[in-house]
Amino acid sequence: MKARRLGALTALFFRSGSLTLGGGSSIQAVLLRELVEQRGWLSGAEFGLIYGLARFTPGTNVLACTAALGWRLGGWAAAAAGVVAVSLPASLLLLAMLDGYERVRALEWVAAAVGGALAAVVALLGVTSAKLVRPYAVQRRWVRIGLLTGGAAVALAAGWLSPVVILVAAVGLGLLLDWLGVA
Repeated sequence: MKARRLGALTALFFRSGSLTLGGGSSIQAVLLRELVEQRGWLSGAEFGLIYGLARFTPGTNVLACTAALGWRLGGWAAAAAGVVAVSLPASLLLLAMLDGYERVRALEWVAAAVGGALAAVVALLGVTSAKLVRPYAVQRRWVRIGLLTGGAAVALAAGWLSPVVILVAAVGLGLLLDWLGVA
């Protein structure tokens, strides 16, 4: 990997980790836009696979996603640089914000600002999910998308199954639908 691309990738991870509010999902939304839509360094399917596998891993999903994206785009050096770049500045920023929040949390406008930020994060999650589903929707896999997304949402919201069981069941159902030839 050229040092120039390693530097650009590290700077991208630094910006997304430092300046994106809302946690891992919003960081991953920024990375999707930058790496797939703007720079074309990855296809939507490649990003979706990395994102999905990172969501499946235990621990902090954004770090797993960052490490995998870095490794895919530049090997071990990019993976290590990406994890440090995305996590360290954000961690320091969080400590500073927490200190400030403790000082002003009783103010009414602070509660309104936190509520607004939460609403924006929900919107980011929806847009990111739609972008991740789009390649499969183009392939006319509406039945699969509906069954897997709806079933997972209902099972998770109702508390019937743990997320790990839902993921294993979704993989099994996806394989079964392929074997049956159901789109």
